[in-house]
Amino acid sequence: MDRDPWTSWFDPTALLRAGAALTPVGALEALLRTAGRRLAGRRITVPGSGGELSLRWDAPSLDPDPVGLALGQLDDVRLLASDVRWRDLECHRLVLVCRNVHVRPLPVPVAVAAPVTLELAVRTEVLRRRFAAERPGWALEPAGAGAARLRWARHPSWGSVGVEAEVSGSALLVRPRTLTVGSRRIPLPAWAPARRVALPALPRGLRLREMAVGDDEVVLHLVADEWREQVPTGRLESLLGRLT
Repeated sequence: MDRDPWTSWFDPTALLRAGAALTPVGALEALLRTAGRRLAGRRITVPGSGGELSLRWDAPSLDPDPVGLALGQLDDVRLLASDVRWRDLECHRLVLVCRNVHVRPLPVPVAVAAPVTLELAVRTEVLRRRFAAERPGWALEPAGAGAARLRWARHPSWGSVGVEAEVSGSALLVRPRTLTVGSRRIPLPAWAPARRVALPALPRGLRLREMAVGDDEVVLHLVADEWREQVPTGRLESLLGRLT
């Protein structure tokens, strides 16, 4: 059956996308899609980080509604990366999710996302090496169910102290929960003193929400209530031109 000639000529979705391509949000969408194609699998240093953040770009995930795109809405944008190095921290997985991404056009186009969540996965072995370098007398190992054990490095068979970490503002509170000596496991009282470990300053208003401890990785969950960035169309077009 032949298509309706009116429908063949007049495609509302195509017109909406064509109109969005002339706007800042259209340029931003084109930049993200082009970066996904051109940079996939490549290691890059993130601009504006002073060389402190580098990663292997995997892919962005975005699927905006054409009507929303014409109105300046990108909806949710999800970015994946691996082999991440931030300052002196090595992470094997990064997942950045920007919710409700939209562009406010006046007076200068500004991209807004609210909220923004960031997931960083760190190998347990990486944390074990860092802990050993800072506390050479102790060895750190996972204990399952979100807990960890500390052993005396010189005599690891003597026993261990079971600890749990919880987020407290800009620091971690490391609390001793159990003492294991030989085959005996002794619960420690709730008033056992906790050690406060200050966290490094996080960029973009991010704050640590929770930390999940697994057998082979520790996942840090960070969140920012809102993220804003000026996105002048000229700068987006310049970046797009460099990518293409």
